[in-house]
Amino acid sequence: MRFSAFSVCALAGLSAAGPLGDLNRRADVVSLLTDLYANVQVYTGAINATLETLSPSSSVIEKTAALPQVGEAFNSINTAIKDTTSSISELTPEDAPAEPEKRSVGVVAHPVEKRQVDTATVLLTLIIIEVVATIAGAIAIFGVAALLIYINPVTGSLAALILAVQLILNVVLSSVTILLNTLLAGLALTIGGLGA
Repeated sequence: MRFSAFSVCALAGLSAAGPLGDLNRRADVVSLLTDLYANVQVYTGAINATLETLSPSSSVIEKTAALPQVGEAFNSINTAIKDTTSSISELTPEDAPAEPEKRSVGVVAHPVEKRQVDTATVLLTLIIIEVVATIAGAIAIFGVAALLIYINPVTGSLAALILAVQLILNVVLSSVTILLNTLLAGLALTIGGLGA
């Protein structure tokens, strides 16, 4: 009886170490991005809750009192993005081609990878939109001068995150890069229009 119980445990351990390990690695990027998106929503929610109590015509005293909370939340977003980027960078690329120059950019070898790329693209898009929309809302209240120290690191971290995901998935996520560049360019035009 002891032998059969031991055999069952050993076989279960062997099967977990095999294909399940590969599936877990494939899911890591998506899991990390899913967790990051949830964290970003918490921090942007806190920023938006603070912004709801203010308007562009709020007094300098009200804005000065609220700015540290908003800045802390932006710093938390930056830290969360950087931590996720580090975690993604530590992953081992799956199915890395022996001769990468012969593999077309954006071509994925297995359907699981294709789904992972699609899911990662959607999650990155949601994260970028969430962060940039919150930045735009905060700039409308505080002006760019007060927030520049907080938003520059966040936008840089977003670019580094996209690069890390591209490297680990061995694809070019041009749609995500274009989205980030377009939103940041629009934000820059808005900032220029505010004259702040």
